[in-house]
Amino acid sequence: MKHLLPLTLAALIISSTSQAAYIIATDGSLGAGHYTYTGPGGTTASTSTASAGNLPATTDSPATFFTLNHVFGGNGTTDEYTFTYTPATDTDNQTFAPGTVLNSQGTLPDLTATGLAAGTAGLYNIYRLHPANPGVSGGLTTYQVLIGGSPAGLTQTIDQNAADFTTGSNTGRWELIGTLPVTDPSSEITVTMTPENSTYVSMRASGIMFEFAGPIPEPATTILLATGLLALVGRRRR
Repeated sequence: MKHLLPLTLAALIISSTSQAAYIIATDGSLGAGHYTYTGPGGTTASTSTASAGNLPATTDSPATFFTLNHVFGGNGTTDEYTFTYTPATDTDNQTFAPGTVLNSQGTLPDLTATGLAAGTAGLYNIYRLHPANPGVSGGLTTYQVLIGGSPAGLTQTIDQNAADFTTGSNTGRWELIGTLPVTDPSSEITVTMTPENSTYVSMRASGIMFEFAGPIPEPATTILLATGLLALVGRRRR
């Protein structure tokens, strides 16, 4: 019995610090089959190999991305990239060490991995990655998140030619689109990318990452927190 406690404690520590995520790479190296280009007539996106300086995450230690390949634009009249993920069936395909920095944002707080394995209902962080080189001619790029085929109320529009750490528009590292509450893990989550104008280099994409961020706060907990904050404000006013 004396040996069981340390072993059990060690197992709990290992399980609680497991860093997990599901990455869909546009080159098919991770999450193959979950990325599509949906231009009219079945046209395919062009593929490029970025230079070493365009995705600085590849030089981080440890690296948080594993390829410099990315896609850009296409030949259709309406360019759109689509990434799909279902928490209940798509098993995490990448493990980060505890405390891995996904994006060091200068004066803003670092974005770091949560350390939680996915697959259940809860909150999911959704990240994007594209190279930091300029040359996008399609205008602003919009990311939209859908769940079960319906808009989830989570969108982000960015200038992919920008290189500003303070706005997070383009640093060549993982950048947060937002956090999505998922009540049914069997529902498919979709992220679409569309440019203002479809051109030869209308937008760029290296991948999308989904990461479990914890349980959805219960309404009672939210009410208690709000009540506590109101009481604190009231005491300060006195």
